[in-house]
Order: sequence, then C-alpha cells, then structure tokens
Amino acid sequence: MTPENELEAREYLRQLKDYYTGLATKGAIILLCIVIWLFTGGGFWPIWVILAFGIHAFIGGVQLGVFPMVQDLFPFLRSDWEETQLKKILDQKQPQKTKPKDKESQE
Repeated sequence: MTPENELEAREYLRQLKDYYTGLATKGAIILLCIVIWLFTGGGFWPIWVILAFGIHAFIGGVQLGVFPMVQDLFPFLRSDWEETQLKKILDQKQPQKTKPKDKESQE
C-alpha cells in the first residue's frame, strides 16, 4: 500500500468510526426522547426526532458507501463522482492526439 492510499484508507476509517459513533449517539437520544414521552404522554412526538435522525444517518451512510445499492441507483451520491465527472469532461475537451505516421508510409 502506498502512503497516499494508506492515508486515504485511514481517513475513510476515521469517517466510518465517526459515523457509527454518531449512530450510537442518535440511538441514545431517541431512546431518551421515548422515555420522556412515556412519562409525559401526548402524541408520539419522538417520531419527528426519529425521522430527522434517520434521514441524517441514511444520507451520511450513503456518502460513506455503507449502502452500496443506493449509490448504484444514484451515482452522484458517491464520494468520487465529482472527480470522475471532471476527468470525463477534461478528456472530452482535449484534442484527440493523432499518431505520427511512419516514415515508410509517408514516402
């Protein structure tokens, strides 16, 4: 593994660890909201917290590649999509290089 790839891998693992830590924190907050709701009653208001955290966790997971099927459906959600598109555009704008003809074929 080259140092660049190792650095990228370490950064990805750090982001993945932060994602899972965030999931655990969100779960604890949701549980706390449900306990508060159980003691106070009323409509099931924790659903709004659950929906907000769920959407946030889903989007973060898609960006990290935790849900690969979603990235297949929506490739622009991949982390490398922008770089890939930029390379395609730059390749299209560059003039096509022609191969130099052999001296034999020129004579």
